[in-house]
This record gives sequence, structure tokens and C-alpha cells, in this order.
Amino acid sequence: MGRKMIAEETMKLQVPLSLGEALPTGAAKVAVDTLGRRIANDIYLPGQVMPTEPELADSLGVSRATIRDAIKVLSGKGLVRTARRYGTRVRPVEEWNLLDADVVTWHDHGHQRLVTMFAETTELRIIIEPAAAELAASRASKDQVESIKQAAHALEASGANKQAMFAADCRFHITILDATGNGMMRQLRPLIVTMLRLSYEIGLDQRATEVVSQDGHSRVAAAISKGQGALARNEMFKMLQLNRRDASAIRQHE
Repeated sequence: MGRKMIAEETMKLQVPLSLGEALPTGAAKVAVDTLGRRIANDIYLPGQVMPTEPELADSLGVSRATIRDAIKVLSGKGLVRTARRYGTRVRPVEEWNLLDADVVTWHDHGHQRLVTMFAETTELRIIIEPAAAELAASRASKDQVESIKQAAHALEASGANKQAMFAADCRFHITILDATGNGMMRQLRPLIVTMLRLSYEIGLDQRATEVVSQDGHSRVAAAISKGQGALARNEMFKMLQLNRRDASAIRQHE
């Protein structure tokens, strides 16, 4: 991955799976998105009381009911807390749901917090995904093995198409989670997609590590297809170590 920020089209990546809509629709979605971006990018600072409901409604051109709905969504993501006596206050960052895809997306691309999140989610992936690959090697169905292999091949064939690469990468890692046969592990699908998205948006420099990364996916797929659990774990670990290396390099140069 490397230090250079990815091109603008990569920032518009579409998740190729149905993992549930995180935001409401219509005016409420616009309000949530706008206020979420203001909070994530420090326009409203942690501990600060936000403008009143009428002020927010006026600034966004929506109804007060829409603002109330938006605040409920933001509260559910850990960004704000409301009380009658002091209004709506931005919560400390450590209380935010930083693994929520919306919270990640709301940050401006150059925000320092994203660099920290990239490094920390990389550590989390290293804990989770090698173990998942090992389980998948012994539990994957024929169809799941074929899907994993096809996703690895699609990564190699994606070339400079960032959306195609991201889609294949998501399918590769999520199918491995499914193939563990562990219902709790499967619940990590949205989490892994969010981490992948952050990885692409912060750390991916295709010219530096694309070939190595794609080769790593192929080796993981081959180990799973052969039922070689220990090898699958090791290959996944080695592949994710590239992310750790790049995360470390990015932090050192910030």
C-alpha cells in the first residue's frame, strides 16, 4: 500500500454486497450525512454543544422533525448525546463507533484520524482473518472454495479498475468469513468491508504493492482449496503484514 492517497474515483467505491442500509432515506439521510461530516471533521468538536434544533433545521433547510430523526441516528452511532437541560453534545471520539462505515466515510480524506484508524483496523484484521482462513480451509463448501478462487482471479484481472478490485477483494474476504461456518464470525462481514474500504481509501498505492497483494490472495485461495489450514492462516497473515508495514510507514510520515 504506500503513502499516496488514492485517486478520487476510489473514494466513491460501492460495496458489492447487501449488508443493510446504514442511513435513512430522503431529507433525513441528507441531514444525517451533513451533520455526521461536520462532527467527523471537527466543525462540532467533542464536548461541544451543537446548534439548537431550529438553528440546524434552518441551516439545512429541513424540518425540525427531520433534525430530530437525524440526531437519533447520530446518537446510535455514538457521535452525540442529548439531554433536555443542555441540548445535543458531541461525545468523545473514543465513544464513537469508529467501525461504522458511515462514520469512516464522513471523515475528509486527509484527516489525521483516518491514518490512525487505518493502522488500528489493520491490527484487528491480523487478529481475525488468519484464523478465519484456517477454519475456511476445513469447512468451506465446494461452491465457497470456487467463489474464493474466482475472487482471487478477479483481483488479478482487475488491472487499474479500482471498483472491480475492491469488489473482488470484498467477495474474497467475506466468502472466507462465510466459509468458516461460524455464525458469529459471519456477523463480522460489515466490519471487514469497512476495514477493507478504509484500507483502499487510506493506504493503497497500486504501483507499490498491487502485484504482491494479488499474489497473496491467490496463495490463500490455493491453501483453502487444498484444505491446508495452517498454510492458509500463514499466507493470510503474511498478506496482511503488508498492510501493517504500510500503515506504519504512513504514520511515520504524517
